Amino acid sequence: MPFNLMKERLEFIDTDKCECKSTIIKGGGIGTEIETATSHIKVEPTANGGSVVKVESTYKLLPGMEVKDEITKAKDSVTGIFKATEAYLIANPDAYN
Repeated sequence: MPFNLMKERLEFIDTDKCECKSTIIKGGGIGTEIETATSHIKVEPTANGGSVVKVESTYKLLPGMEVKDEITKAKDSVTGIFKATEAYLIANPDAYN
């Protein structure tokens, strides 16, 4: 991530629907560049027995701020985390049973 600290508040979690929503409350650019930031994560099953992870992030920048490379870096970092998790779970299928 392009920052060294991020604290989130869990807004809701629905284990039956495999989804959750969180809001960044500290770090991650909050108060310096970003006014608010939320993430909604949902895991949906696929026809072949796998799953698709959908992440929707919403940011409200502080007045006068412009989107910079940090948001792209953050997206790339989150994608990397999910890909690393996927690789680990494929290599270790008993890790989540």
